[in-house]
Amino acid sequence: MSYLVLKLKKKLKYRINLSSLIPNKIVNKKISNIKSLNIFYGKEKKEISDFFSVSGNLKKGILLKGDLNKCDFIGNEMLNGEIIVKGDVGNYLGNKMKGGKIIVNGSASNYTGCSLKNGEILVTKNTGDFLGSSIQGEKSGMSGGAIIIKGNAGNRVGYKMRSGVIYIKKNVKNYVGCQMIAGTIIIKGKIGSNLGVLMKRGTIILEKHKLSESHLNYNGKNNYIFLKIIQSYLEKLNDEFKDIFPNTYIKKYLGDINCKGMGEILILN
Repeated sequence: MSYLVLKLKKKLKYRINLSSLIPNKIVNKKISNIKSLNIFYGKEKKEISDFFSVSGNLKKGILLKGDLNKCDFIGNEMLNGEIIVKGDVGNYLGNKMKGGKIIVNGSASNYTGCSLKNGEILVTKNTGDFLGSSIQGEKSGMSGGAIIIKGNAGNRVGYKMRSGVIYIKKNVKNYVGCQMIAGTIIIKGKIGSNLGVLMKRGTIILEKHKLSESHLNYNGKNNYIFLKIIQSYLEKLNDEFKDIFPNTYIKKYLGDINCKGMGEILILN
């Protein structure tokens, strides 16, 4: 078997921090050593084997199975390799991730890809609040890499975002791009209120929306051919980006005008 397989053995009552379980940290460890890795279950110190069966090898990466919605910090500060999850996951998925790839065949909770520096995260269902944002109290959010959400996302997508790409195929809630300075957010579904509040730079791309936000300044219509260049680059990252901009004719807004922002809001027609 090419993956190190960890299967959850029982339903979790408390939260588990899985930050120690990433490919670059366990690459030279034997299965017996992986089973004895220390993890925190609530405030208690436990071992991986208390909750997971462990088999296979790490040739391709780590495969996690089960309802892991109480498992936090999966892929924390990951440098390389691959993590695949068959089930839902908890908070801080891919926190401060620097490389590699995480695929979640399910949903993720809050703070997915927060402070992401590089690498790729794909979630096949939904995620919660603060996608690609900063951790509370820190100045910078996502600064590189790519996040793809095939379902919905919550509030404050791209909060304090500095670089990278966020792509959401369905709907999001409020405060998209709040305090954004750079990067690209692409949303194919509906959005909530307060789009781009305190946004200084960066690009938010939407489909067929009518904006009435007073802090955004309408800048006219244009054939934004540059979108095809962006699409060509993104298609090399992941097939999910194929033909995401079939039409490059857009309405353009600038903002947040209250902080002299030059962020772009592009609406595809």
